[in-house]
Amino acid sequence: MPAQPSPQTPTHQPGRPERSHVRAGLAELVLDVARTPATECDGETLLRQVCLELTELCGLAGCAAVVLDASTGAVHSVAGSHREAEQLTRLVRQLGESEGLTAPRGDSTVPAQDLTKARTVLAEAAGRVGLPVTAAVALYGGHQLVGCLQLFGTEVAALSDELLRELVPLADVLGVALHNTEAYRFSATLVTELSEALDAQRPVEQAKGLLAERHQVDLDAAYRMLRDQARRRDTTVAAVAAELVGQSWQSPVREQTKPELSDSGNTPLPEQRGGSADRPETERHTTG
Repeated sequence: MPAQPSPQTPTHQPGRPERSHVRAGLAELVLDVARTPATECDGETLLRQVCLELTELCGLAGCAAVVLDASTGAVHSVAGSHREAEQLTRLVRQLGESEGLTAPRGDSTVPAQDLTKARTVLAEAAGRVGLPVTAAVALYGGHQLVGCLQLFGTEVAALSDELLRELVPLADVLGVALHNTEAYRFSATLVTELSEALDAQRPVEQAKGLLAERHQVDLDAAYRMLRDQARRRDTTVAAVAAELVGQSWQSPVREQTKPELSDSGNTPLPEQRGGSADRPETERHTTG
């Protein structure tokens, strides 16, 4: 008669990974996510890769990551281990709140539940794609709920409370990575917009200075001259300013010519203003 294992000896269930292997893999995954710089992080690619690795490492039937919109709390994007997991996750987010299937604010995990006992639509969809059981782990970044990991299994035991607790450190670092990536993108976009605004404003400021010197007026009056000219020509202040500044730099003797706005609606080139009064004193004596 074969020897029976003692009650104190843990037995490994077929098809379910060893806990020590899962813990080691999760620790490595946490480090990989933590080492990903925000400047090089593609949120969707990172989430899909994490879902694929979690599915294989933890013996899941599927996994999907949900990213929430920071302002509305609605689903912004979903990335999963496969298409069926993504589609079912969207359905769970739409219909699962009343069933307690989504991670509420303040909670870290939602225990495993049988989707086949939920609403008819959810039950039918879960059975059709072979993802009957789900659990969730919340993603927090900057003390704000930014999304969740939606896990799927074929039985409730596959999504144990122990596994959900072991996934919390990964969820924490993943939430921070998403938060930092979004913050970096926002900052980069803001810097670009400010740079473009400054570049567009530079010719206007230069034109104001030219007109203020030419007509001996202050900068506010010079700007009104630009604005009035733009209205007469049905164009923008920036366009008038760019033309004026460009013509001032085209003159071969910039020190002796001062640009002005003509009443005809066009900015005359410096060399178009003739007459002895505009010529240097030495030139008038020569021609005389």
